[in-house]
Amino acid sequence: MHKYVFCLLLLLVGCSDGASERAMGTLERDRMILVAPVAEQISQVAVTEGQRVHRGELLLQLDDRQARALVAQRRASLASVRAQLQELQQGARDEQLAAAQAAAQAAAAKAKNAAQQYQRTQSLYQAKMLGKAELDSANALQQQTQALSEQARQQWLELQHGSRSEVLARASAQVDGAFAALMAAEKSLEDLSLKAPKDGVVDILPWKTGDRVAAGVQLVSLLATDRSYARVYLPQTALTRVHRGDTVKVWVDGMDTPLNGVIRNIRSQPAFTPYFALNERDRARLMYLTDIDLPDAHDLPVGVALEVRLP
Repeated sequence: MHKYVFCLLLLLVGCSDGASERAMGTLERDRMILVAPVAEQISQVAVTEGQRVHRGELLLQLDDRQARALVAQRRASLASVRAQLQELQQGARDEQLAAAQAAAQAAAAKAKNAAQQYQRTQSLYQAKMLGKAELDSANALQQQTQALSEQARQQWLELQHGSRSEVLARASAQVDGAFAALMAAEKSLEDLSLKAPKDGVVDILPWKTGDRVAAGVQLVSLLATDRSYARVYLPQTALTRVHRGDTVKVWVDGMDTPLNGVIRNIRSQPAFTPYFALNERDRARLMYLTDIDLPDAHDLPVGVALEVRLP
């Protein structure tokens, strides 16, 4: 009787040890999910589910008429502020300078004539040939024409000296703002054409041409074909035996021979942590999510079950 019990214990220990030396998981590929940037109508669906696509290939097109109109508006605004800045940088034309100079000379002539008229009026007033009202009127005309003459001269000098640095800086800032608005509009237009970010296979495509979608809704789901990997749950007891960069054997359901895999990453936090004290039995239940690159698994389907036999 004791002999049979001893044999049964040996069998259970052996089964337990074998199970602890294996990490179970599935075959995975990177999934890329493309969502609608805005609420818009689908104008074209260029691919079908299961189709292989290359990086930059058009997958789905949203209606872009409104976005194109906004880009045209932004370009016109940028052209306008650029022309204003160029006008300020180049300064006044020769014809404008000549006209301002002529206006200043005419105003100076009027001021001189008014000054002479005031002197004559003052002489007549002293001779008591004119009243005080005529003298005051001549004085006011003299002051007015002098002020207008100075104003015309300053306007002429302003055209000669050109725009102030502060005005140029403000105009330059307006150009930068218009350019940034144009870049944002062009980016919004580009986002309406959903393209493959890398080579892959169209996995989920639930929409058709003519559907109107809301912003943030998933439109296309792709599976990348550049890398296949095993995602397994590594027991805590194996952490000291396997490390990042180690080569392990990966057994895939339906295949007679294992694949060579290279451990790419082992999560530092366990995927399962008991709420009670971590005794020896509880520590064995901790599982760490681990990714293992499989260079020779490009033709295998995603989700197939596999196991890793740990050293």
